[in-house]
Amino acid sequence: MSIRLWFIALAHSSLGQFMQNSKWGFAIIETFHLAALALLGGCVLLIDLRLLGVILKNESASVISRDLSRLFLGSLTVMIVSGIALLSEEALKCFASPAFRWKMALLAAAVLFYFTFHRHALRQLGKGLPTLQSRFAGTVSLTLWLGVGIAGRAIGLL
Repeated sequence: MSIRLWFIALAHSSLGQFMQNSKWGFAIIETFHLAALALLGGCVLLIDLRLLGVILKNESASVISRDLSRLFLGSLTVMIVSGIALLSEEALKCFASPAFRWKMALLAAAVLFYFTFHRHALRQLGKGLPTLQSRFAGTVSLTLWLGVGIAGRAIGLL
């Protein structure tokens, strides 16, 4: 099954039909999506600014990350689920959108980076001063997540 056919199937699914025909469906789902984005963004900022040594210098980076992990994963889950619902409303538009493709590529890269190198950098840093590795992890993470947001916003502009 080609990716285009998956987008067509999503647009014609019961979820897609509901989102396309509902007066308030898109706005309500978008509200959840944006609230989850705000939570995720806050978690990313706190963790990455600690990796960079800008804030919470006396706190362990791995403890901060552990304390925020449920909030981060919960908001990421809400964003993905609500994102699929939003996608179903305009699936064919998104299929043709370079901004959507960039957003998905950057999202995949940000999530992969978070669960690999980023976590390793957090464990290595502990309560210590920022290292080259932690600064790299914080900078790349912030850049990837910012890119996801910018590309997401660009979907609505095109």
